[in-house]
Amino acid sequence: MAGEKILFVDDEEQIRKLLATWLGRHGYAVTLASDGWEALKAIRAAAPDLVITDVNMPNMNGLELTRRLRADHRTARIPVVMLSARKQADDVLTGYAEGADEYIPKPVEMAVLAAKIDVLLKRFKAVTGQTTHKRGGNIVLFLHGKGGVGTTTLAVNSAVALAETTIYRVGLLDLNVEFGNAPMLMDLKPDKTLAHLAIETEPSELDDVAFSRYVMQDRTGVRVMAGSDMPERAELVTVSAAQQAMDRLKQTSDYVIVDTPATFSQLVLAGLDVADAVVVVTAPHLPSLKATTDTLEVLDKLVYPKERTLLVVNRTSESGVEMDRIARFFNRKPDLVIPFTPACDDAADRGRPFAVLHRENAAAKVMRDLAAQITVAAPAGR
Repeated sequence: MAGEKILFVDDEEQIRKLLATWLGRHGYAVTLASDGWEALKAIRAAAPDLVITDVNMPNMNGLELTRRLRADHRTARIPVVMLSARKQADDVLTGYAEGADEYIPKPVEMAVLAAKIDVLLKRFKAVTGQTTHKRGGNIVLFLHGKGGVGTTTLAVNSAVALAETTIYRVGLLDLNVEFGNAPMLMDLKPDKTLAHLAIETEPSELDDVAFSRYVMQDRTGVRVMAGSDMPERAELVTVSAAQQAMDRLKQTSDYVIVDTPATFSQLVLAGLDVADAVVVVTAPHLPSLKATTDTLEVLDKLVYPKERTLLVVNRTSESGVEMDRIARFFNRKPDLVIPFTPACDDAADRGRPFAVLHRENAAAKVMRDLAAQITVAAPAGR
């Protein structure tokens, strides 16, 4: 491989020049920075394919630089190689704990560095879809601007409706990492969650067998991954862990439904980065409608394609704004309206999707329509 962009960060000018020359001779396009602050500016200007950073630097060291890269959905996947004269086990483990992919002691053996760069760039191209291998299934993100509109219920029942066609393999990822209810609505009790994955497994060790320990299967065939099992573990869920989970689920699914909280957090933005379709859920009440308008405006600012965005009105009560007023409010007709039904609460209390317990219910039939519209917005195998 050649032509990949590498950012090299080191506070010693001579080392910067020497390594830049060596990387250039190997065909890489090199950008240089003298500390973490300069590196962040360079990354904001043009994201590299790989970062090589010294650990000890003024202003911002390599550990803090790596920590910031891993916390941002735009940079969390970029491979990071740390170089350091500090070779003790604690120093090396600290580097890996902050998110380094490789930690190479100084003086650097260039053959070792070359091999590490090659492996990491191949991995980066694979996870970001730059290679020609099969990309896997479609990611469908369920968004909402205000809680209480039934987004989790619709996400779960859409997943079930897709799986019950027997055509599609379906995964469900619960990114409500503080108060997630998706497993509960399917009568599932997770032993392992996304929070466990974030602290227990290094990315390089996450093969199919290891990942399967964090996934449950519902009796409908939907494979479910919970965000966390208690609110205090929510902070353990990293952007990188969420990206790994979506990568893994889509490799064994035709559709991965991602349930999200009412926020554009880094986790949600990471999902939006790879989403093949977005379902925006609202309720026919003014606070929800206003929050949904804000959500749609954010999607516009992020230049998310309108043709891959479905607007769904979920009638969570018998009252609410009439449909003609809702259409005028959004300056568009909703793609689907889920009718109010007490069967929804009955199914939730029994821990099963209402599309399963009350198949002939009008709302359950509309959920199958929503599943069909998802397949149009994001055709399987595309």
